[in-house]
Amino acid sequence: MRPTFLGFETAKRGLNVSQKGLDIVGHNMMNTSTEGYTRQRVDTYAIGASNYGTRYGNSRTQLAGQGVDMSGVSQVRDSFLDKRFREEYGDVGYYQTTSNIMADIEAALSEFNLNPDVDNPNGTGLKNALKEISSALGSFSSEGDSKTHARILRTTFQNISQLLQQMDQKLDNVAEQSKFDFEVSVEDANGILQKIASLNASIAKDMVATKASNGEYYGPNELLDERNKLLDQLAAYGDMKVEAQPDGTVKVDMNGHNVVDGEKYDMMNVNRNTNGTVSLTWQSSGKNVDLTTGSFKAYLDQINGRGVNAHLTNEVTTNGIRYYKDKLNAFANTLVQVANNIIPVTRVGANGKPEIVRGQYRTLLQANGTTTDAAGNTVPTTNVPVTAANISVSDEWMDSADYVVFEDGSMNSEYLNKLKVALSTDTHVFRATGEIGDGIYSGTFSDFVEDYVVGQAADKNFSDNRLSVTTQIAGDILDQRDEVSGVNQDEEIVNMLNYKKAYQAASRLMTTLDEALDILINSTGRVGL
Repeated sequence: MRPTFLGFETAKRGLNVSQKGLDIVGHNMMNTSTEGYTRQRVDTYAIGASNYGTRYGNSRTQLAGQGVDMSGVSQVRDSFLDKRFREEYGDVGYYQTTSNIMADIEAALSEFNLNPDVDNPNGTGLKNALKEISSALGSFSSEGDSKTHARILRTTFQNISQLLQQMDQKLDNVAEQSKFDFEVSVEDANGILQKIASLNASIAKDMVATKASNGEYYGPNELLDERNKLLDQLAAYGDMKVEAQPDGTVKVDMNGHNVVDGEKYDMMNVNRNTNGTVSLTWQSSGKNVDLTTGSFKAYLDQINGRGVNAHLTNEVTTNGIRYYKDKLNAFANTLVQVANNIIPVTRVGANGKPEIVRGQYRTLLQANGTTTDAAGNTVPTTNVPVTAANISVSDEWMDSADYVVFEDGSMNSEYLNKLKVALSTDTHVFRATGEIGDGIYSGTFSDFVEDYVVGQAADKNFSDNRLSVTTQIAGDILDQRDEVSGVNQDEEIVNMLNYKKAYQAASRLMTTLDEALDILINSTGRVGL
């Protein structure tokens, strides 16, 4: 025969399951807006009849009808969507960082005024500075002995020299800011790795303690949510693979290198190298971190990017900050070569009039190099390679504005016009000191500037477009994941009504069983009742 109170146990379990179901529904609804929260559900199973080891006989029918029980509270999550989102989020991180740094480079070059106005119709870049020099040379050539025009011309050369110095300094500032941001990001990623390892330890302990009667393990859902949020954040830094382990922990690899395994984790270091580049290495081995996407790769590409001229250790072929510094250096180097080989040196001839000294030219521009002597004083140096950072008007021209004026004013117009043509329409070969053959450009000064500025704009436009596309794709995948894991108020209300009805049914069952038992105990065998 069946146990007397079997039905009460069935009703009690039904009440417990319904109560817990209502608890979880309320928990879900209260966390609808909680970032990273994953919808939870009560996993139930029907209790099967078993007469193994029982004293109530050997018929399974006698023990049938024991109702429902809970195995645990699980999360509704799709691991495949997690994987797809994290893969796409790495590309979002790469193009977001690339776009930000390229915007800073664009601001540093500041060449074209795309929206000219009355106060600034031509822009403030090198092309406008070249126009000012050309205009000054045109006015000066009509009055070749004018010291006023000589001062104006010197001022225009001072302006373009200072502009090159400012652009170079701005690019240095972009590089320094990018290095700082890189270091902060790596520190943040190291903190995430440490937290994931710590959560792995906590989750593994709870998984052992929460083994269900059916053999399944149910982890601490809130800790799982926290770990998943950290994994999503880590995905923006580089390509990664997450592998769930039987004990509830996760194993995390970044492009084949294991960074988290249980409670163990590896960390990364940013190294500022003597050649101006940066490198990212693993703390455990000292080897370079090799990534194919993510913001860390974007930092390395932009900070170390030197385009086709990459040849130093850690330099890459991306057109990054170092690439555009080379362009400014090539402009400065070529400008000095042209300006210093047009206006000849003169001397007093036998007839008392100025005559040209063949093969010698007046030095209009120079490298403003300095060093520190034994006494600690800053002194000028000679034979310093010309760069955008050190180009300046020559000492001779600074000492005397009419340094470019011939003694009797003769022939000035001829050579001033030659200088104007050389800076405006002549074709030159542009190469910075140390550049290799592939980095050479042939054209006018204006064409050279336009070539690298338009190229930079095209690179930034490509990066912005890829950012928009990858962000859209990642957003779509995130929406799909939220459809699975997010809380749906309508669905929860339906669940709440279902649990309410089940609770009422279990309560009615218990009341009915109580009434039946009362009749059995108090009324059986009494006549007339």
